[in-house]
Amino acid sequence: MHQIGNETQQKIEKTIFEMEKKTSSELVAVVTQKSGDYLYISLLITSLISLFIPFGLLFFAPDMEAKTIFEAQLLGFMLLLLLFNVPKVLFYLLPKSVFVKAAKLKAYETFRILGLQKTSNYQAVMIFVSLYEKYIEIVADSAISAKIDNALWQKTIDAFVENVKNDKFEEGYLQAINEVGAILTQHFPIEKHDKNELPDRLIEV
Repeated sequence: MHQIGNETQQKIEKTIFEMEKKTSSELVAVVTQKSGDYLYISLLITSLISLFIPFGLLFFAPDMEAKTIFEAQLLGFMLLLLLFNVPKVLFYLLPKSVFVKAAKLKAYETFRILGLQKTSNYQAVMIFVSLYEKYIEIVADSAISAKIDNALWQKTIDAFVENVKNDKFEEGYLQAINEVGAILTQHFPIEKHDKNELPDRLIEV
């Protein structure tokens, strides 16, 4: 997993701070290493494959003793479970939709848990990154969504995903903040007596 260094965190915080001088909106940067543990999927796949181990053994060795078959099945189950718990193996084995669903759910849960829907002007925007799933979600509160179509964020999301895939997390996040900030500044310019209600630092969940 990608470890977020202090220098990267400071750059993100500074970029958000400077951006929010130009807009009344609040931007929150969030990153998680993984949106789900997927243990239940590993267990399900392992169990299903293990059920067929005795049939395979009996096909090649019809006279094999029941005890030997059981031991081989148990050993196979353990080895498969270890294999499917290797992050990269599971990532390439399962359909992409499984990871997208988990990461999307985590993004909206995080928005709610952090209380980002409680700002005074309902103008919070969260850039959420799930590193294992290589998934980016931009979640906007009601005042933002009423004025800016979610499709407008897609170009920023696509570019950020490519940066994450190419191990350019810092570059991708800073670029995304600047692009989102430019859109927010255009639609929600800074207001008199604007207050900074949310943290500018990168939040790790």
